[in-house]
Amino acid sequence: MTMDIIDYGIQQETYFLEKGEIKEQTWTDFEHARSGKKIFLFGIGAGADYFFNKYKNEYHLAGILDNDKRWHGFTAGDIIVEAFDSANEKVRILPVAMLDSYVKEDILVLITSTKYYKEMAEQLLALGVTDYYVLLMMEANRRKQYPEVNKDVDINTGMRWYAEVCCKKPIQRNKIVFRSFDTYSDHGKYITEQLLKRSSKLDIVWVLKDLQEEVPEGVRIVWIRNWKKYIYEMETAHIWVINTLMPPEIIKRKGQIYIHTKHWASITLKKFYLDASTITDVPADVERWRYNGQCMDYVLTGSCFDTESFRRGFAFQKEAVQVGSPRTDAMFHPDECRRKVTGHYHLEKDHKFLLYAPTYRYNREKTGVHSAEARNIGLDYALIRNALSLRFGGEWDILLRLHPSVAGESNRFAEGSYVVDVSAYPDSEELASACDIMISDYSSIMFEPAFVKKPVFLFATDKAEYIDHEYDLLLDYNELPFPIAETNKDLVHCIKGFDQVAYESRVTAFLEQYGVREDGHASERAAEFILQVIHM
Repeated sequence: MTMDIIDYGIQQETYFLEKGEIKEQTWTDFEHARSGKKIFLFGIGAGADYFFNKYKNEYHLAGILDNDKRWHGFTAGDIIVEAFDSANEKVRILPVAMLDSYVKEDILVLITSTKYYKEMAEQLLALGVTDYYVLLMMEANRRKQYPEVNKDVDINTGMRWYAEVCCKKPIQRNKIVFRSFDTYSDHGKYITEQLLKRSSKLDIVWVLKDLQEEVPEGVRIVWIRNWKKYIYEMETAHIWVINTLMPPEIIKRKGQIYIHTKHWASITLKKFYLDASTITDVPADVERWRYNGQCMDYVLTGSCFDTESFRRGFAFQKEAVQVGSPRTDAMFHPDECRRKVTGHYHLEKDHKFLLYAPTYRYNREKTGVHSAEARNIGLDYALIRNALSLRFGGEWDILLRLHPSVAGESNRFAEGSYVVDVSAYPDSEELASACDIMISDYSSIMFEPAFVKKPVFLFATDKAEYIDHEYDLLLDYNELPFPIAETNKDLVHCIKGFDQVAYESRVTAFLEQYGVREDGHASERAAEFILQVIHM
């Protein structure tokens, strides 16, 4: 059995305090002390998980204290894995200062941190709270007294095991769980907003990595790190709407419906998953892609081209529903998106905006595996900004949007006061809609501004290397309807000579060739389809 947090704390010799009597604390002492007291837990980390795993229904808690204001107002079941589905799961997480509203003699605090308990004890003393106990001390002393139970607690009971437990619970017919890179984004975001307009009877759940992320009223958030809660929500939902892969710990039950939305639009440049020879040399990945393809019941696509490429990528055999690409509906609302983006970054409303959205490159030589890296391909911001002003007029800002896989490296590429790093913005589609022009390289986001005939330029200094070694392409890069430049000088030439009428003609013919007909209503069709599946 792996070492638990109490064993680890003991091994690190951290369980000591200046007050000697604290080190002698036992659960028997705690039992005597708690009579007539309001019990507060202090700390929501691994020690709290340990407490709830072992004692979750033995004590009625008045509240849970934590110094991190991000968690204030959430419940124990929202944040602490083992608190979910316990007698105390609805107990609120509160600031420590709220103890001032209580008579100190009525309070008993249990400190759960196994690392910072000394500082936490000092914080309590400063507030006048003298009746506190330390979980690590009591558990360490219990193990000394009863060596045979030293390792009777294993917090990691197993995600798969818990999924099997949840599979015994009834499926809730009106519950839909969305997962989209664990952020409120992509096609699922736009489908959700249409579902909320059409029905108030749905229980819509989003699995997110940031509990502070804004979602519409009527949407419940589940924190991805609270794996018990998110597994419960997944296993009891009628519908899953997912844009990547079903988590391996999840069991698809009879009666559940898995709808895949993809994370691209109705046309894409590159092959993916099982269809891409450049990334199919990891057997575990191949197995997972095939398994997902078997589990999916429907995929939402935007064209016959999109449907067939998806079928190859996942070996998918079931029904494709060609509703369009829900997220691209934003392209048809540029004024609204522009207000959001300029407001978020405090940009000058009368400026024009270029969205520079390059994709990542694979780093194979350094690691031997397919890891993503951000590579500077040398866009001359000042030169291009000047060319844009000369051809299109106005004062330009450049919005830099790196791929989410490498967004953390964006600070290395933003240069100049007129270059704004928007890599952390949650909705790339709103950025594309808000901007006047896009420059990309090989990212399939290039097609989405084209749906509304917005100018797109391709800057591809490593074109030959990318095409030969990075990805298998579905389309001939040189036949794309966008001006292609391999140097800054060529890019300036493309910008200065840009002909909007000829460009629109090329784009129209290209989209017709691949059967792409986005109209700004894809999310509405997707929502109607889901409601039909639920029979609502």
